[in-house]
Amino acid sequence: MKKLRAARRGNDGAVAENFLSLPETAEKNIFFVYHAFGTEADTMPAIEGLLRAGKTVLLPRVEGKEMSAVPYRADAPLHAGAFGIPEPPGAPFQGKPEVVVLPLLAADERGGRLGYGGGYYDRFLSGMSASDVLKAGYCYDFQVLPEVPVAPCDVPLDVIVTDKRVIRVKKQTEGRNAAPRADKKPSGG
Repeated sequence: MKKLRAARRGNDGAVAENFLSLPETAEKNIFFVYHAFGTEADTMPAIEGLLRAGKTVLLPRVEGKEMSAVPYRADAPLHAGAFGIPEPPGAPFQGKPEVVVLPLLAADERGGRLGYGGGYYDRFLSGMSASDVLKAGYCYDFQVLPEVPVAPCDVPLDVIVTDKRVIRVKKQTEGRNAAPRADKKPSGG
């Protein structure tokens, strides 16, 4: 069990390294990042890297059927919120994030994302134009499948960051997303 945990920490570090190496990470300043729970890829290494770089990090807080983005401060304790996921205290952020890091069960290389079925992120993103925000899937490479089921209300990903590669999703003008461009890059861990 200790070997499994150590391997997972290495994979989490590799996902964070790949995410933090995205050009958008240097260019953008406001990041809305999910707080991992269960077996999700741990976002805390990426969150810590963003904070060290002077970026604003927002975490989700579920309020009924909606989700708000709340500024994260490393010195403020998180509280178990909806579904037992740690959430920050404080007032919601009044602007819009430039990058949204989304949790997922699985994704496909065309930008399809299989979430947990609540639609929180799709509703959150529905008020933003596609060019306003970079939508990044954050996961382990084994979670990228040939195809995942998508519904018309599902907001597609722009990029998928894993422990082994970065997949840039090329958009089509209609229908499902086009073939991806994978930036395979070795990562530590």
